[in-house]
Amino acid sequence: MKILVAGDVEGRFEQLFTRVANIQKKSGQFDMLLCVGTFFSSEDECKSQWRQMVEGTITVPLPTYIMGPTSKDHMSYYGDLDSDGGELIDDITFLGQAGVFTTSSDLRIAYLSGRHDENSYSSTTTGDKSLSENFNQSDVERLFSHAEKKDYVGVDILLSSDWPSDVAIGTNPPDGVDISKVGCQPLSRLATALKPRYHFVSLHKVFYERPPYRNHRVLQEPARHCTRFISLANVGNPDKKQRFLYAFNITPMASMEASELTAQPQASTDCPYVRTVANYRQHSQASSGDPSQNFFYDERAIASSKRKHQNQRGNDPKRRAPDWGKPPVAKGPCWFCLGSPEVDKHLVVSVGEQSYLALPKGGLTPEHVLIIPISHYASFTEASRGAMIEMEKYKSSLRKYYHSKGQTCVIFERNYRSQHMQLQVVPVPKMSCDTLREVFVAHGQSQGIEFTELPPGTSIVDAVQAGRSYFNLEFEDPPNLYCNIRGKFPLQFGREVLASGPVLDMTDRVDWKACSVSKEQETKLATNMRENFEPFDFTVDL
Repeated sequence: MKILVAGDVEGRFEQLFTRVANIQKKSGQFDMLLCVGTFFSSEDECKSQWRQMVEGTITVPLPTYIMGPTSKDHMSYYGDLDSDGGELIDDITFLGQAGVFTTSSDLRIAYLSGRHDENSYSSTTTGDKSLSENFNQSDVERLFSHAEKKDYVGVDILLSSDWPSDVAIGTNPPDGVDISKVGCQPLSRLATALKPRYHFVSLHKVFYERPPYRNHRVLQEPARHCTRFISLANVGNPDKKQRFLYAFNITPMASMEASELTAQPQASTDCPYVRTVANYRQHSQASSGDPSQNFFYDERAIASSKRKHQNQRGNDPKRRAPDWGKPPVAKGPCWFCLGSPEVDKHLVVSVGEQSYLALPKGGLTPEHVLIIPISHYASFTEASRGAMIEMEKYKSSLRKYYHSKGQTCVIFERNYRSQHMQLQVVPVPKMSCDTLREVFVAHGQSQGIEFTELPPGTSIVDAVQAGRSYFNLEFEDPPNLYCNIRGKFPLQFGREVLASGPVLDMTDRVDWKACSVSKEQETKLATNMRENFEPFDFTVDL
């Protein structure tokens, strides 16, 4: 099937359908147009164009399916229709508040209309079919019920106006959107349960196509299909990069072979919602006292996984999984907690909301930097999701900065004999990632260190249990490398490899103490880095 999807139309019907008609002249007839986000607006121009739509002056070139209102001001356009949906005019159909629509070709489209409002989410009236600009818990549970059916595999498409929370975990966040303030947890849980092949959203006037994420745990569950998450911008925006239309071909999963359906795209990542679902489950059990009251779809799998990890960890409370809601507190002086009197603030280059950038003492190069969480986390595997998201932003910004100077970078973390987590980011001359990997592997083998490749799209969080020691390496292109640390590990291993002849060729700088300079020189280096990095620093807009 050939499908078109549009973002917020906001009453610009003539502009949308003219564009769609032109696309069809060039590419042939599409089967349908799906519109996510806000279809109507409160402007007089919308009212005028809608009258022309009703009268047939503005023609609809193909069957079009829209979502429910996102504002009370738009209710009148839906006439007498209730939450079950229905046809508004010829070829424009309101899908409904929440449900699954199956086409004659067996394409399954799940939809959840409206925005998320925390105050009204739980105020559900059983049997109430009145239309609302906000979805509620009953709407979400209605969709969850589809995922509870026997032999459920997934849906082809999920449409929601609002975003799920945490969608950017494990990849670069969209430009122009504060991802930590966008989205809601009910949609994250719903997307995890429904397993859509495509998930389309809008509302934030940005085009963002996330790398596909897996709907299974690597090496722990049978392979399932991946999900492509796509946010569309608003119709009529002047920025060509902010696409408001998305065209694609899709074969309904009901007509696909299992091997074809579960084929994994090369750039796929782990599911970004794992912690959201786990946190919800913990909160649900604590609130109800009964785990069966949680309508999370895969209760048995989670319980099995929990028992497995408990068996691995034993019952020692000191080794339990970290509390993701509350950052730990340093038990003594810490050189890296930003609020600590011991931190060298003259080395700080940039400060975000949950992490910061600083120069190390005795850096390998003048622009060798550290990405450090503000709160006292021991490793990346134990950091909060907000800190993870922001540290990923720093990685992305630093890579762009080094690119502008004709360089690449290597990022490494040694979670061994370190009190406070630090991501070491070292710029190196532009060379292939394959070459860099080979250098690290060769040096590792000479010291009895065996590296393991992370599957493309996964991170150290997927490979190592929180609390375990490890050494992690990140390159610009996958695969990245890691090793579990059991026993002794050379503390300067990362510096030693990067300082070697094949990379930086500065073996005299392996020991950071031999590279230390005066505080005055450190301050000058930090000032230079701050000024040079500023055009790439996302925190400037915070």
